[in-house]
Amino acid sequence: MVSSRRRASATVVAERRAKAVQMRIAGVSPTVIAESLGYASSAAAVKDITRAMQKAAKAEQIASEELLKMEIDRLDRLMAGIWSKALQGDVKAVEQAEKLITRRCSLLGLDLINRNGSESSDAVSLLGALFAQMQARHTPAGLPTVEIVDAIEASEDGE
Repeated sequence: MVSSRRRASATVVAERRAKAVQMRIAGVSPTVIAESLGYASSAAAVKDITRAMQKAAKAEQIASEELLKMEIDRLDRLMAGIWSKALQGDVKAVEQAEKLITRRCSLLGLDLINRNGSESSDAVSLLGALFAQMQARHTPAGLPTVEIVDAIEASEDGE
């Protein structure tokens, strides 16, 4: 069992840490923070502030992941309610299912992934990726790409 003295000490540390973080956010130097709040050194203040910020970031990430999971579960329940009607051809149910699917894709970031798997979605990148895929499929074994391009250009010039 945690003693009341330990809890009080933990509370004091947490309060000091919170003050240090607020002071640093406000632009106060680590040296002044250390002197004001009784840290052994500015390095100790920085270390404490860094730990507090990391802990806060981790807590925020966990909370975001939980919220996302909750929203996906809600979409699952809604989809379950209309799925059979959508499969039977109910136009309104199909439209609702499509909206739910779109929302799920948005939440999971699936709408940001383009079909060829490249991160860039600009036309030049897409065409370049398409060309590379076609080239890989249709290049005869042992024939370098330069020779293929030269052959195409020669045939266009009538040679």
